Amino acid sequence: MQLLEASIMARGQQRWIEEATEGYGAKLRIIRSKRSHGRDEVLQVFELVVDEGRKEGLLEYLKRAPDVSELSMIHTSQGRLYGLMRARGAIMRCIADSDCFLIRASNEAGREIEWRVLGTRRSLKGLMRRLAGRRIEYRVVSIAEAKQRKGLTARQEWLLRSAYERGYFDSPKGVRLRALAEELGISAPTLHESLRRTQKKLLREHFENSGQR
Repeated sequence: MQLLEASIMARGQQRWIEEATEGYGAKLRIIRSKRSHGRDEVLQVFELVVDEGRKEGLLEYLKRAPDVSELSMIHTSQGRLYGLMRARGAIMRCIADSDCFLIRASNEAGREIEWRVLGTRRSLKGLMRRLAGRRIEYRVVSIAEAKQRKGLTARQEWLLRSAYERGYFDSPKGVRLRALAEELGISAPTLHESLRRTQKKLLREHFENSGQR
């Protein structure tokens, strides 16, 4: 199973993003996103860099933005806002519903947002269909084989994220192993062994790094 990383340029299609980046001139990074139970909502960890003089105004806007149902600020500093929010977002919901994963979203290239996503060829095609179905204008900048990062292969990271986001590690479990394996198109024993090896690898790296301090 080949995993691909795609770069897609598109407007925010989310009012708070458009207001933050265009109205307040902020630079945006969406670091993580996850499905939410609400219609079209996603949970997202974000970072905004804005002129210090406009920071308080942007923060007040986020607190009352109509598409934001929950906001928790984790850290604020000189011209920087970092937090967690639950909000409606067409593009991010398309990403989540297509079984792709958001690696990063940012507007370093200008007003357009660059959405970097990880997925299989099938899930990326599904993402394109969903974006087109919602009449979201976008352009694909690149699609390439995903690279290994943070000690995990792209496949290991994809499987681990899939299990985490679908509640496999929750108690009680949000999804059972067999059902998750069917969703991902692999056998249950293969998924179980991959998750076991990945967890062991992460634990080994954690304890090795802890011992070096």
